Amino acid sequence: MSIQYPWALLLIIMIPAVLIARRKYAVRTGFSWVSVLGRNLQPGPIKAYGADLLAGAAMMLIVLAVANIQYSSYWQKTYLESKWIMLVQDLSGSMGRPSDETGSETLGDVALEGAHTFIDMRNKDDLIGIIAFSNQAQLIAPPSFDKEILRKKLELLSRKGDSTVFRELTVGGETNASYAAWLAVCVFFMLLPEESQPSYEQINDLRYSLMGRSVTALEIPDSLKRINFGQGMSIVLFTDGRIEANKSTEDVEKGLLNFVNVIELVKKLGIKLYLIVVGGDVTSEVRQALEGPAGDSSAGDIFYMPRTLDRKKITEVYNKINDLEKNRLLVKLDKRKKDTRGPLALAAAGILAAYCFLQILPSMRKI
Repeated sequence: MSIQYPWALLLIIMIPAVLIARRKYAVRTGFSWVSVLGRNLQPGPIKAYGADLLAGAAMMLIVLAVANIQYSSYWQKTYLESKWIMLVQDLSGSMGRPSDETGSETLGDVALEGAHTFIDMRNKDDLIGIIAFSNQAQLIAPPSFDKEILRKKLELLSRKGDSTVFRELTVGGETNASYAAWLAVCVFFMLLPEESQPSYEQINDLRYSLMGRSVTALEIPDSLKRINFGQGMSIVLFTDGRIEANKSTEDVEKGLLNFVNVIELVKKLGIKLYLIVVGGDVTSEVRQALEGPAGDSSAGDIFYMPRTLDRKKITEVYNKINDLEKNRLLVKLDKRKKDTRGPLALAAAGILAAYCFLQILPSMRKI
């Protein structure tokens, strides 16, 4: 409980003075002769003091209304958790190989259809973004609630559309999955409130720390440590290439990030990483980093798919990821301050109306 204008309470000490002055004035002007009458002719307590009590009560309520006593009220609100999901699609040249024996569709065709299906599965309040990569990574669609926009952006990655983005990425050689995952993390950074976003220098230092040998103690800025990234943030990375840790001197010179370090980063931040690996494998070091020691929480999950990929298989995988990333029903308590000024002012107005009404009633006259 709090008082908006506590100084107004000082007016309370003036109320008795006003009432005493009013009574003296009334006795001097109209009732100075009443005392000479018999006791039975003098007004009763209600007639004598009723108007003063009403006036005092009205003035008290007006003072309290000016001071405005406030109290806190709690409102319980339930809402569906919103997820932040980045879909990361491999567009390296090997994605153009046939997905089945017929040869009518490529791995890229089936992968994009699976991505379409996954977007349709998600809640309308989920923020979904798209990244494509080969030897480089590119943000195709910033996180959006609009599923129609996301579908159109996915079409840019289709071989049938033959877009500029598709041509640029499909000519790439290496499968730079580590940089694609890092780019997804950077997108999450940019979605944070401005006061919580890491600076360019902090992001650059963090990126350099992800190169070279595998480390278990990454230096994460304090501003990021205070953020609960685990509430609904995930990366779904689809690739047919062999994912391994980049830690040689040559890799560092190329600016390649160590995928194990990227996994360690997302794990520390609480972001879930789901790998869909088609016709390949990850190194034991990458797998151990993602799954974590026995009894420890994992950074995500790996889904292995055969080289002959069809719609049913990829849909099953995306269904599993969809189940793992279910939107929870959250409860939030809102604390709001409520004013007493309005009710007190109405009560004072009601008492003043009663006071005026009693003043004109013949039965309430003092003689």
